[in-house]
Amino acid sequence: MGTTMAGFVRSAAKEKAQALLEQESRVTLTKRDFLAFNAAINGVFSPNPALQVALTAASKVKRA
Repeated sequence: MGTTMAGFVRSAAKEKAQALLEQESRVTLTKRDFLAFNAAINGVFSPNPALQVALTAASKVKRA
């Protein structure tokens, strides 16, 4: 192949790593899951009680 053994191994490892990163950087959703996700990100935001407490505490820290 016109390269050293080390060069060949590095190249093969790089190709495999790129393929794995490509594969692992995507999330595949079912249609039902996509619709639920889409509704969640496009819906009205309403913090739960724990988040509301945290937001209130954070705003007090910012003012101090």
